[in-house]
Amino acid sequence: MTVRIDRHDGLDLDLYHRVVVAGEQVEVAETLYERVDERRAALLDLIADGAAVYGVTTGLGYLTSQGIELEDQNALQRSLLLARASGFGPALPADVVRGAMLLRLTGFLSGFAAVSSGLCRFLLDRLNDGWAPVVPSGPYGASGEIAPLGHLFQTFIGEGHIAEGDEVVSAASALARRDLQPYEPLPKEGGALLNGAPFATALGIHLAGRQRVLLEQAHADAALAIELVHASTRPYARRLGALSRDSAQQRVHERLLELLAGGRAFEDALQAPASFRVVPQVYGAVLGQLETFEARLEAALGAVTDSPLILPAEDDEPAGAYPSGAFHAAAVALALDGLAVGVAQLTNLAEKRLHRLLDARFSGLPEQLAVDPGKQAGAVSLHKAVVALVAENRLLAAPASAQAFDTSTGQEDLQAFEFLAADKLSRALDNLELVFACELVALRQGFHLRGEPPPQPRLAQLLEKLETEVEPIVVDRTLTGDVERVRELVRAGSLT
Repeated sequence: MTVRIDRHDGLDLDLYHRVVVAGEQVEVAETLYERVDERRAALLDLIADGAAVYGVTTGLGYLTSQGIELEDQNALQRSLLLARASGFGPALPADVVRGAMLLRLTGFLSGFAAVSSGLCRFLLDRLNDGWAPVVPSGPYGASGEIAPLGHLFQTFIGEGHIAEGDEVVSAASALARRDLQPYEPLPKEGGALLNGAPFATALGIHLAGRQRVLLEQAHADAALAIELVHASTRPYARRLGALSRDSAQQRVHERLLELLAGGRAFEDALQAPASFRVVPQVYGAVLGQLETFEARLEAALGAVTDSPLILPAEDDEPAGAYPSGAFHAAAVALALDGLAVGVAQLTNLAEKRLHRLLDARFSGLPEQLAVDPGKQAGAVSLHKAVVALVAENRLLAAPASAQAFDTSTGQEDLQAFEFLAADKLSRALDNLELVFACELVALRQGFHLRGEPPPQPRLAQLLEKLETEVEPIVVDRTLTGDVERVRELVRAGSLT
């Protein structure tokens, strides 16, 4: 299969996933290359006319008054790719890096970055031959994404490292394996490769996908807990969802009722604790938040985030180089911070449910889900682990996007910190996986003690999968291995 790009803003999330995750080949319409070369010619005309173009004929940051002579302009572009790459930590996920490459290409195909069609073709070929730069995850404190983009695109000039299967090789070796010479960036191309905010969108798509899988798992965990303790199902009635006037919350009501179908039908049971009754309100809020973010990400697939942009004349705005702040991914950073608060709420709810399961006064099961309470600890250690994970997720909910610092002698005096926000959310999602795994091990034990499976077909199937991974706790044992096995199922979405 091949994804054809006929417009620079023609991507949607489906096409993005086909290229980035499924690894499909990409084809670009020749008309887009013609547009790129047209804008490139406009840039060269500006330079020939003596116009100052940031990062081409001038220095960068505070040193914009420093002129760059013609004979030094190519060397500057190479220098930019090397001097800005200053990240640390483990490598970013391969799909995030590949996504950033794709979005840099589509941004260039607008023509407004004024790079050459040769660079676009080189970038397209690397997408299609599985080029996988190793890009550290951070931290990054510059305005925009110049440091991670430096790590990514310095590989084009033979610097940095590439993941080739199970090994990591030098970019120079990877180019040689392909019988390629290192790319020689032309004036403005080094700066253009470093500009924009493609990583913000790629990180957002990656993390939104992870959170969607875990939100579906959250529904399954809640439904199992509701059935295990025979909590009233009336709080999940469709009529209550309709009365909320919240479409996301209504869909949570529908999903819970799907999972609970085949069991007790709205019987008049005692009122459960708030942590059981407010599942639609919390999950609905998180789902609405996630869907809003996904819509923003889809729109961002067609965005042009370069600076400066080489624009033609339009209405009362003249042709020329236009500095831009589009590299500042504030919208993504704020959204990632908001999602981290939502994840903290999901962990709060799971911890409360787990604690109620361990309490015989509420669950109707033996204390601490032990076969022989008092002589055995049962599943109590799971809750103690979850408490620590919840505490950490509350810390991770503090916003990264509220920070701002002066760099580059005051020229870069504000940062979006989308990489910090993404790292916080990623860690919070890791914790949420473990929280759900702990809850599921406890639920498996609870049904063992109850002595009968759930009557609901979907919940019964889920429990059967759990039983293949987790033995009942007949005598006390370390539960770490059980939790880790279930965590892998949660991460893969295998239980939903």
